[in-house]
Amino acid sequence: MTEKRYLLGEILISLGVLTEDQLNLALKEQEEIDKAGGEHKPIGQILLEHGFISPNDLIEAIKIQTKQKEPI
Repeated sequence: MTEKRYLLGEILISLGVLTEDQLNLALKEQEEIDKAGGEHKPIGQILLEHGFISPNDLIEAIKIQTKQKEPI
């Protein structure tokens, strides 16, 4: 049985530091960059650039993601 892998955006939302709207905006921007042939940006970088999350929020979410623990 494979464990569910939590996506970074899902973890940040569960931590209460990101909204669905903010995530959707960042995902749309990421998709547009990719479609235009630009250099791929990780979602965390886009969220930081918009000021939606802090560097500490990102670090915490990555820790949760890499440990594959249930978010909160």
